[in-house]
Amino acid sequence: MRIFRTLVKGTVGTCVVFTFFDVVGHPAQVVGNSMQPTLQGGDARWYKRDIVWLSTWNLYKCSPGTILTFVSPRDPDAVHIKRVTAVENAIVRPEKRPELITDIPKGHYWMEGDNPEHRHDSNVYGPVSTSLVKGRATHIIWPPNRWQRLSK
Repeated sequence: MRIFRTLVKGTVGTCVVFTFFDVVGHPAQVVGNSMQPTLQGGDARWYKRDIVWLSTWNLYKCSPGTILTFVSPRDPDAVHIKRVTAVENAIVRPEKRPELITDIPKGHYWMEGDNPEHRHDSNVYGPVSTSLVKGRATHIIWPPNRWQRLSK
């Protein structure tokens, strides 16, 4: 009977943790340097990279300046972290091809990295569908000397 109770408590605890991470949010490590200087992810040592809190609440009402994670439109196995620079119905001129004026369709964001030297963003793959969005980066939670709220 004691083993059964322990098993039930462990199962319930695991379900609560997974539900919390799925519904409320979870930590994620930044990899790559496309968001420098805002987010540090280019160091080979994992403990030197930023870990951010990704909120999963209300992902579909974002304004320019919001930092989001999303599944890459070109590689479904890759998750990118970029800043929203334009929302639906806005008009943008891609940096790499300014002759192509782009109207952001409904349900899409224009996403760009903060580091112009190391970008792979909407200037390459165009507007990103809101259905690909996975989380909103709200805080840097690691390393301790960089604890901060990520503002727009």
